[in-house]
Amino acid sequence: MNTQARLENYYKHLPKTPAPGGNGCHPALLGNANRAVWAGLTPERIYSDIRNAIPPGSRKVPDREIYAAIDKAFADKKQTFTLPNGKIYYRYPRRNSKPAISNGQNALRNIINQGTITDDADLCDLSPVRLSDAPELDTTIFLNTLYEPHECIWIGERYDQGIMGKNILPVSEWLNLTTATCKTAPFFIINPLTGQPADKISGDGQTYRGENNVISFKYALVEFDTLTHEEQIRFWSAVKLPIRSLVDTGGKSIHALIDVQKLFKVETIDHWNTQIKNDLYDRFLSPLGVDKACSNAARLSRLPGHLRAETQKFQRILWLSPEGRPVCQ
Repeated sequence: MNTQARLENYYKHLPKTPAPGGNGCHPALLGNANRAVWAGLTPERIYSDIRNAIPPGSRKVPDREIYAAIDKAFADKKQTFTLPNGKIYYRYPRRNSKPAISNGQNALRNIINQGTITDDADLCDLSPVRLSDAPELDTTIFLNTLYEPHECIWIGERYDQGIMGKNILPVSEWLNLTTATCKTAPFFIINPLTGQPADKISGDGQTYRGENNVISFKYALVEFDTLTHEEQIRFWSAVKLPIRSLVDTGGKSIHALIDVQKLFKVETIDHWNTQIKNDLYDRFLSPLGVDKACSNAARLSRLPGHLRAETQKFQRILWLSPEGRPVCQ
């Protein structure tokens, strides 16, 4: 059963919740919670749906009873995840789940100490995609490798509004434009967009470049603010994550794009919030010291091939793969 069918099944059963006070309400809560979890909905969404679906009865259903059903539903859905150190972890996602790495700093240092690559040149030599000696060509190489020609990507300045046909274009058009004008911009949104307006997460109007505009959940951005450049290279050369690209931002950081489809089946923003924000970032990456602000699906990242004005350094590709895999494999 695919995700759409699971959602339809969930919403078919939800209105059938019996009134509380009889024998059928409590089992129905767990049944609805199970169907919602398998449909990929977030705990917050499930709680709201179930609470609103409970009809009046001879007793009031307390919140703790609904939360207990949701927790059990998540606990029953056993999943696996490859830890950054390469070990397989069997987890039961739960609401407000605790970090799976108990001592993040120790784990981080262990991974860094395993890294055998220390400089940019050695990292570039290992790139599965041949890189150019001219960093201004990196935009074309990058877009060609990571996106399909028809996928719409936003490229622009940090605070530019999304405008379809101007800074939201199919990759094929960006490639033609870049080749014809040699012009670039500092930022891009890591996941493809619909090109249609959608409600902002804040509820304050609509946008073309927000979370609800993402049409394909392909990548998550990971970066460190506190590690030295060499430590970042060591980390990325040792960590067991499906990396698609490593980009020198022309500043202090290296931006990594992780192929989330190698870890989870992410098809909706609810999937993203449950699996990427909660399971990947909160439980695994954040304890290692990864910047938590990078966990949104419409995250901006530095576009390779652009000359960064404040440092006069190119944002450039250090490593690029046509399919997600660890750097040293």
